[in-house]
Amino acid sequence: MTLVAAAGNPEMARIHAELTKKIRIIRRLDFTSDDRITATYQEHEQILQAIFQQQTEEAQRILTDHIAFSKAEVRKITLHRLQQARLQPIE
Repeated sequence: MTLVAAAGNPEMARIHAELTKKIRIIRRLDFTSDDRITATYQEHEQILQAIFQQQTEEAQRILTDHIAFSKAEVRKITLHRLQQARLQPIE
């Protein structure tokens, strides 16, 4: 949220906050492993560096990649958990 607020667009920050609240459960899935937590911090750092260096297109590219990768990881985690649930015997 701080990254979005740093862009200086209050309306964008408001919308981002609303969306973040709606998808918080899904976003939490992306933080179930140390690798994903580390990757997320590194990706956020890269985004900030690009912003501070006024490399708008690079920041957008990194952010787009970050969102796409996170989405793919959450999908894999979700499918894995669904598969595990299917394999568990019903008591």
